[in-house]
Amino acid sequence: MTETLWRVDSADTTLLLTARNTTDVPSIVWFGDLLPENACKDSAMIAALTDLPLPMAKLDASVSLSLFPQRSSGIDCMPALKGHFDGRFFDHHLYRDSVELDDQEVRIVLKDTAAQLEVILQLALHRTTGVLSITTTLINHADSTYNVDWLASASMPLPGSYRECLHLHGRWGLEFQQQRTVISPGTLMLHSHRGRTSHERYPGVMVGAAGFNENTGDVMAANLAWSGSHASTIELLSDGRLCYQSGVSLDPGECRLESGESLQTPVCYFKRHTCGGLNQVSHALHQTMRAEILPAWTRTERPVHANSWEALYFNHDIDTLKSLIDAAAEVGAERFILDDGWFVARRSDNAGLGDWVVDSNIYPDGLHPVVEHVRSRGMQFGLWFEPEMINPDSDLYRDHPDWVLHLKPHATPLARNQLVLNLDLPQVFDYLYQHIAALVREYRIDYIKWDHNRDLIMAGDGVRSRLMQQTRACYCLMQKLTTEFTELEIESCSSGGARADWGVLSYTGRVWTSDSIDAIDRVQIQRGYSYFNPPEIMGAHVGHAEAHLTGREINIHTRAIVALQGQYGYEIDARKLDDDEKQTLLGYVSFYKANRSWLSSSRTWRLDSAVDNLVCSGLVSEDQCISWWFSVAQASLSQTVAGNMVLCGLNPAVDYQVRLASSNLHQLRTFSKKVPDWLTSGAVVNGAVLMTIGLSLPVMPAQSALLIEVKC
Repeated sequence: MTETLWRVDSADTTLLLTARNTTDVPSIVWFGDLLPENACKDSAMIAALTDLPLPMAKLDASVSLSLFPQRSSGIDCMPALKGHFDGRFFDHHLYRDSVELDDQEVRIVLKDTAAQLEVILQLALHRTTGVLSITTTLINHADSTYNVDWLASASMPLPGSYRECLHLHGRWGLEFQQQRTVISPGTLMLHSHRGRTSHERYPGVMVGAAGFNENTGDVMAANLAWSGSHASTIELLSDGRLCYQSGVSLDPGECRLESGESLQTPVCYFKRHTCGGLNQVSHALHQTMRAEILPAWTRTERPVHANSWEALYFNHDIDTLKSLIDAAAEVGAERFILDDGWFVARRSDNAGLGDWVVDSNIYPDGLHPVVEHVRSRGMQFGLWFEPEMINPDSDLYRDHPDWVLHLKPHATPLARNQLVLNLDLPQVFDYLYQHIAALVREYRIDYIKWDHNRDLIMAGDGVRSRLMQQTRACYCLMQKLTTEFTELEIESCSSGGARADWGVLSYTGRVWTSDSIDAIDRVQIQRGYSYFNPPEIMGAHVGHAEAHLTGREINIHTRAIVALQGQYGYEIDARKLDDDEKQTLLGYVSFYKANRSWLSSSRTWRLDSAVDNLVCSGLVSEDQCISWWFSVAQASLSQTVAGNMVLCGLNPAVDYQVRLASSNLHQLRTFSKKVPDWLTSGAVVNGAVLMTIGLSLPVMPAQSALLIEVKC
C-alpha cells in the first residue's frame, strides 16, 4: 500500500489530498486553516490517521469519500457521474492516471479504459484568499455516443461536525431570504429547474457546525458559477460522513457526447474558515470575486443611477422624459437609464419584444434628442433590453416562429406574454448581436440593463432540450458585445434577482437585486445577497414613498439609508419631490459620492442582533480608517430600546470619530425622552471599545433607520 500526498497552500488555507493506492482517486483529507509547513510530510502518519474502520454489514473493504465518488467503488453517496452508452456502461470505474501539482493548481486525470471515458479534475487555490475552485471535464474517447445524465462540477467532503446549512430561497420581489436547515440523515436537495438561477434558490450554500453565526463558528461556503438550472445536494451517510455536490441540472437526453467530444462543467467555489463565522467566509468570497470574476470597470467609482421605470412605465413621451432627466440630474444622478417601452409596439408587455427598433411614433428622430439631453446634463446614457425574449405579437415572431425554444407538438406556456428565443441558433445569435450592437454604436450607449423576465419551460429546439446551451450562448453574446464595445457596462436583471450568480457576473458587473424597492423588504434581500456578493455590484435605489410592489409607505431617510448599502441610485419620479425631499436626497447622494472611492474594496460586516426586527451591518474600508454602520428597525422591536451596536473590523489601536451621518435625528427625538449623547455631539472612541462595548442606539420605531460614520 502506497500513501500519496499532495499539498497546496494559500496565505491562510491548506488543501491536502491523499490517495491510498496508485490508482485511487484522491480524497481531501484537509481543507481549512493553514497547517504548519512540516505538519503533513509523513504519508504513513496520514495513512494511519485516516485509516477507516470497517463496520459489519458493509463491503469487505473500506471506501474513501473521494473527489469523484463512483458507484463502482461501493460508496453509498450520489455518484459524480451518471450516464451510459445507450444503456451500456451504466456504471464506470475511473482510476487515477496522473496527478500534476503546479504552483496553486492540481490537475487530476482519471480514466476508464473499458468505457473509454476520461475525466479531468482541476483544482486551484487562490493564493491570497484561500478560495478553492473546482471544475470537471468529461471526455468521450469511445466510438459511440455517450449520454450524460449528471456530471458534478465538484464533490466536496464536509467535516463530520457540520450539522446546519444556510441557503437562500425566495420569490419574485423577495429574493435572497435566509433559510437554516438542520442536516439530518439522508439527502438535502437544493434544486432549480427553471432555466435561470431563479428567484427561488441561489446556487450557493453556507454549511457549518451547529450554531454558527456571523462572527463565530466553523463555516464552509460553496458557490456554483452558473446561470441556468442547477442542483446541489448534501448527503449525511450512515457512517457519519458528509458529501456536498453541485452542478448543472440536465434535462433528459440534453447532453450527448459524440466520439471525441468533451463537457466542461461550470466552476464551483469553496471557502472554509474554522472559527471566523460567516463574515470571514464572505470577505474571502468578495475578495476573490473582485480579483478573479468581475469586470475591471467595477473597480472604478460607481455612478449614481436614475432609472425611468417606476416614473414612466410604458408611457413614453419626449417632453416628459426631458423633464424627468432634468429632475434626476437635480438630485445628483450621473447615469440615466431608459427602461422598457422605447421600441416599436411596446405600449404594454403584450407586444414588441424581439423588434429592437426605436418606435418612430414616439421618437421620430430616434433616441437622439433624449440621449443628447441626458449628456447635456452631464449624465451617461443607459438602455433597457431583454434580448433572450420575444412576444408572439412581434414582427420577428411572425417572420420566424421557429426561432423560439419549444418542444413539438406542445404549446409552450406564456409568461409575461412572452416566449424565449433559441440563442444557440446561429441566425438568432447574429440577429440579436447585430441589432444591439447597431444601437450601442449609434447612440454611444454606456450601459445596458439586460433583463430576463421568465422561467424556461420545454426549452428545446423542437426535439431536444437546449437549456445548457442557452445559458452558454447568452454568455457568448454578452462577451462579444463587451469585447467590441470595451467601455460598455452590463447589468444583470432577471425580473429582479433571478440571475445573480458568479457565472453571469463574469460578463456583467451589477445586479438588479430585486424588483421590490420596498426598503424594509430590501434589508433582508440585500443581507442575503451579501453572503456571496460584494456591495458595489448591488443595485440599490431610493424608491417612491409608497413602495411599488408592496404599497407600504416608508420614510425618505430609511429609503436612502438602505439604498446606501449598495450602488446608490433612484427609481423615483424626481419631479414630484418637494424641496425638503430634494435637500434630503442631495445630502445622502453627496455623502455617497464623497465616500464611494473606498466602497469597491470595503469589507461587509453583518452583525448578529439579540433584538427581534433590528438588523445591523457595516461597510469598513480596506485600511480600516473609515466605515459606515447601518441599523434598521424592520418592525416594532421586541424591547423598548435597541441596545448597543457592537462594531467589527476596526483597528483596536486607533481612536475614531463617531457621528450620526443620517439627517433624521429630529424624527427620532420624538420617540424618546432622551437620545444617547453621542448622537447629538459625536464622540471620539477607541476602536477596541467600539468592538467590545459598542454604541448605544436610540429608541427606534418601526421602519426607522440610522447611518453612522466612524472615521479616523
